[in-house]
Amino acid sequence: MAYTLHIFRGTEWTDGADEPITPEELLAVDGVSEFSQPAIKNPITGLMLSTGMDDMYSYDGNVFLLNDGMIEIACRNDNVDEIFRPLAEALGAVIQGDEGEFY
Repeated sequence: MAYTLHIFRGTEWTDGADEPITPEELLAVDGVSEFSQPAIKNPITGLMLSTGMDDMYSYDGNVFLLNDGMIEIACRNDNVDEIFRPLAEALGAVIQGDEGEFY
């Protein structure tokens, strides 16, 4: 089971964002870009496969999702909060984990 960190403007991530983060303001932060991977062609069927989604972005090489005005990051290492702290600060937001702890 994955553990998720949430970057949002509000009091509790489970209550949703008081002031949603928009794609436009997210892309205005230095180091943020829309995430895209080139489509891959299945050599047997010829079908083109893509892993990107409309609401996926990257920051400093780390991929995350913008969902309902909040950023969701699937944690893969212990220092993910440190990696994303500058992004949260630039957005005037906080970082909170699935279990309610703030970083």
